[in-house]
Amino acid sequence: MRNKFEFYDIVTVKSDKPTLKKINGCKGVIRGMAQNEETLKWGYGVLVYQEEEVWHVMEEDLQSTGRKANPENYYTGQSIKVIVDPKTGEGKLADEK
Repeated sequence: MRNKFEFYDIVTVKSDKPTLKKINGCKGVIRGMAQNEETLKWGYGVLVYQEEEVWHVMEEDLQSTGRKANPENYYTGQSIKVIVDPKTGEGKLADEK
């Protein structure tokens, strides 16, 4: 099943689910997405503007606004360097001693 939404799509939460009551009717932007391997349903990480936090919302609980957010509004341009120990798979910041 193909996903209905893409990264940075602006959506409105439209749901009667009790778990989404707080954000029902709120707008947000798609920041993450994942498909359930068994049901093939899509779930999204939606940055809800009003709450200033990311909520997990299923595709059937979202409505398109037809608008897209500018990705540059979500990135500072900063990055970090991580060194991974090949034996353990553990990582640490490169500038940590």
